[in-house]
Amino acid sequence: MGREIIKIYVKESLMSKRYIKRILLTSAIAILGVSTSLAAFTFDKQEQVDTAPIVGLYRFQVPAELQGAYNTAGVQNLTASMAKEPNTLSMNVAHVKGNPSESYVVEVYKDTAALETHRKSEHFQNYINEVGSKLTNRKLYDVQPLLLIEKPNALSIINDGQSVVTLTEFTVDGNEVDTVQKQYQLDIERAVRDEAGYKAGYVLRERNNKTHWYVIQIYSDESAFNKHVNSPGYRFMMSQIQGSLQGVTTKVLQGDILVNHGGQSFIRP
Repeated sequence: MGREIIKIYVKESLMSKRYIKRILLTSAIAILGVSTSLAAFTFDKQEQVDTAPIVGLYRFQVPAELQGAYNTAGVQNLTASMAKEPNTLSMNVAHVKGNPSESYVVEVYKDTAALETHRKSEHFQNYINEVGSKLTNRKLYDVQPLLLIEKPNALSIINDGQSVVTLTEFTVDGNEVDTVQKQYQLDIERAVRDEAGYKAGYVLRERNNKTHWYVIQIYSDESAFNKHVNSPGYRFMMSQIQGSLQGVTTKVLQGDILVNHGGQSFIRP
């Protein structure tokens, strides 16, 4: 009897894993137009079901002739998502400064049900039909959240021409993962609390390479960005962790559409 119960549990667990992967796979195909072979490779590995929020990180090229429609459709899709989807927690679009063709998207969903709700929504389908299928040089980053920390109030910045988003990528010394995560947590919590122009900080890791990280930080403008990176708290954090980081690169992006419900405070144990 005990063995039968265990068999049933294992079977149900595997079915749950496959269901989550199927949602992520179909969403990746819908959003990015990635080939089924690439998406299947990304999501086909067996792993423990993760109950953390789901984060999507994407990069693609927006042809010059599509940039106006891309922005208009993006505004409609993201603002409708915030208005109609309480469990779509954060949606952000930004481009590399000086290069509006290179666009990045960061999305946060409470769970797979929230992702599925968004994927089936009319506004998302309109976005895909209007511009999503026409984007080029697409890349899906298969990531999991380590830290998702925001100001308590909702954020809505739309084409203000001032907001700054930084995307920092690096590899962490495997022996220093906990220290680096803790230092980032302390600095982001302090910035969210004390710096008016610091809006949110997200720390992500690759699902299949857990020492490869991405840090996304959202600022109201360049002044807020400069204030943060020159603050005593940030400088202290860097003094504690810089020896544990390798291959550090940072892209400075201009925010296009930055919206969230506010109040996220996820910390991976």
